Amino acid sequence: MLKQVLFIFSPLFFLLFLLKPVFAEESIIIRVGLASQLNQAEFRVMQGEYQLLDAASGLPIGLPQKGERWTIRKEGYNLKVLKEDVAIETPYLGPILLTPVDNTQTNVFRFQNVQYRDNLLFQNETNGILVVNSLNIEKYLYGVVGSEMGTSAPLEALKAQAIVSRSYALSNKGKSTRFDVGIDTNTQVYKGYDAESLPGWSNVKKAVDSTKGLVIYYNGELIRAFFHANSGGYTENSENVWNEKLPYLRAVASPWDEYAVSYPYQTPGGWPANSYQWETNLTRDELREKIAGWNAKSSNKVEIGEILDFNLSRNQKDTNAETLSGRVTRLDFVGTGGIKSFTKDGIRSVLGLKSTLFDLQLDSTVTVLNGRNEKNTYNVTKDFQVLGAGKFLTNLNGPEAKYFVKGDNSNRSIPKVFEKVVIKGKGHGHGLGMSQWGARGMAAAGYNYREIILQYYNQGRDDGRLTIETYH
Repeated sequence: MLKQVLFIFSPLFFLLFLLKPVFAEESIIIRVGLASQLNQAEFRVMQGEYQLLDAASGLPIGLPQKGERWTIRKEGYNLKVLKEDVAIETPYLGPILLTPVDNTQTNVFRFQNVQYRDNLLFQNETNGILVVNSLNIEKYLYGVVGSEMGTSAPLEALKAQAIVSRSYALSNKGKSTRFDVGIDTNTQVYKGYDAESLPGWSNVKKAVDSTKGLVIYYNGELIRAFFHANSGGYTENSENVWNEKLPYLRAVASPWDEYAVSYPYQTPGGWPANSYQWETNLTRDELREKIAGWNAKSSNKVEIGEILDFNLSRNQKDTNAETLSGRVTRLDFVGTGGIKSFTKDGIRSVLGLKSTLFDLQLDSTVTVLNGRNEKNTYNVTKDFQVLGAGKFLTNLNGPEAKYFVKGDNSNRSIPKVFEKVVIKGKGHGHGLGMSQWGARGMAAAGYNYREIILQYYNQGRDDGRLTIETYH
């Protein structure tokens, strides 16, 4: 019976034992999901010495040399290993591990045209191969901080990003058996070892090294340190963007976001200025295309016939009070076949908006003054009638799609149902936690990393609830 127990648990024991000499005892390992559902995965060793192991048995498979192309291919229930297209006869159930022989030197491999440090795990899953890069959290941050904040950011902003990114990654550690974080904006952007060759990376290294191990606690608990590109001047309460109310994700003014507009280096596409303020114009045909694209990829389809109008709500969760930032919390599409609603952060996806901090205007909007001198605004006037000589006459301008309004100095043509939507907004991202351009602006104005973190995760208060200390 004892032998059976040892046999069942020996692969896991071996894998843990194997990783121990690779990392120092005090190291904290983060697992980064690089890709999944692959039929095959190729890698090359670029620097250092590596061994390829069958992690289930502890047996060596090979010693990949610098520049050699190795392939892990899924064939049926097994994984097949190929060296320069020559197959090794033995099939493996997996996982298969590429791991350094000597961790005192820099060890780098290439996968999907990106270089990464340290370990690469190929996990055999039902729907393909899962590829995971496991490495020390500080080395991981070398590939994250500049990719997220930008290597040109002031040092104090980079320090704030290092602490925030470390907190975010570690708050996700162990939540899944597969991996902790990904490589894109669904978690945080990770560009691996390649990020270490970007201009200005020395400041990133300084920011990570000088804040080594530091994370953010609120009332003694590690926070989920969400962040975004630009809040547009005001962040939001978490329950108005997602669902959970978190005490460290409260709405707070962020006037430093406007630093993105005055930043001297703007791209031809308008970044970073258009992260602070932006405009989207859609014709009716373009709106149809957007909705068709959304319906093709989503089960939450918009199928309400021809769109006639939109309704916006900015109500906070469980109250009629408006959101402090002015973010939209509900968007109704009003169509000939009914109404379709999207709420909170889900609003961004359907129309591809940068944020939910926006106003929506239609070219069909008209304001009517009634007999009580009250103004009423309408976006659809196709059923309006004209009152003349004491009785209602035919619809405005008969069957025509437009009617004309005469002003003091000109005539204006107005469609009875909108032909164009103008969406004017501010901010880029969900609007929770630290605004990255706000952090840049604060740093440029002389604030340090601690003041930046207190501003975005404790509304600027230094009341002892939020602490920045070594991860424990």
